[in-house]
Amino acid sequence: MTNKEKEILEIIENNPTIEQSEIARLLHISRSTVAVHISSLQKQGFLLGKGYIVNHDIYITGIGACNVDVYGKSLIPLKTHYDHPARISSNVGGVMHNIICNYTKLGGKARLITAYGDDSYGRSIVDHCLANNIDITESLAVKNASSGIFMQVMDERNDMYLAICDMSILDHITPAYLRSKERIIVNSEVVVMDPSLPIPVIEELITICENKVPIYVDPISDNYAEKIRPYTRFFSLIKPNKTELGSLADMPIQNEEDVEKACDKLLEEGTECIVVSLGEKGILYKDQNTTIRRSLPPEKKIVNASGAGDALMAAIIYAKVNRLDLEDGIDLGLAAGIAAIRSEKTINEQMSIELLDRIIKEKTK
Repeated sequence: MTNKEKEILEIIENNPTIEQSEIARLLHISRSTVAVHISSLQKQGFLLGKGYIVNHDIYITGIGACNVDVYGKSLIPLKTHYDHPARISSNVGGVMHNIICNYTKLGGKARLITAYGDDSYGRSIVDHCLANNIDITESLAVKNASSGIFMQVMDERNDMYLAICDMSILDHITPAYLRSKERIIVNSEVVVMDPSLPIPVIEELITICENKVPIYVDPISDNYAEKIRPYTRFFSLIKPNKTELGSLADMPIQNEEDVEKACDKLLEEGTECIVVSLGEKGILYKDQNTTIRRSLPPEKKIVNASGAGDALMAAIIYAKVNRLDLEDGIDLGLAAGIAAIRSEKTINEQMSIELLDRIIKEKTK
């Protein structure tokens, strides 16, 4: 039993009908944190029967882009100013949506705060989220507006050649709108932030969450990494690749030693932990006390690499929320990335903890 669990148990012994919100107020922690501790006490046998009713609705909240992805896969080597034969497909995507959707497929509960238009793409977004157990009741439906669109051209090797996107719909999410969702946000176990949000919204989110709920961030790109550089001390977890890490730490990354130096710089500035995606070389995890490098044997064939980072992030969040051992959580993240690149779609429809366990066993036998 942890010290915090002892405190909660003592409070419940003195007042068995006390509500979680009141315990949270007494201990100056979030309601969702109280629920996690109470669940742990039940599993350990310190709370028996139905004398104390626990709210098991532990959820994360993702705030950011949900859009329609359009993919064009060239059947021949790409050339400039040339009409290519291709296969073209579309599906609901957006980095924040992808992370949240992968998370719910792993068995977690999630809310998504996004903005979408009243067009056909917007209707597709709503239908898709409902079908995948993503709660979008706090999202903003914007009248007479176009939903977000991401367009990607892939080369004959199934890797991204170029992409363009229109995320201007997110400009409708204002600091005031975010403030109106404060109760939902602070009762989350984790908040996942999309750096494509406007700066005033990012700053408002930091104010809402500070000392109440951790913020996790995937920088997405070098440009977005530079955008959020002034705020890294407010983030509990950041998941960059090597070039994004260089932008976050404002230093060139030329070798593996530089990777660790950049992580140390961010940790010294206040970030709690860094999960660096190293491609085929796996993951570097680093916090103030721990450094772990882990990898699984790389895939021989990549079907679609576009969703690997989002799947990795979702699995890392799942492991954190469920208090899994650090190395087990990293392995889940690695396996999630592999599951993603084995799928033609950005999100592997078979994504589950069972699938990730099978991949880990397959890769480590």
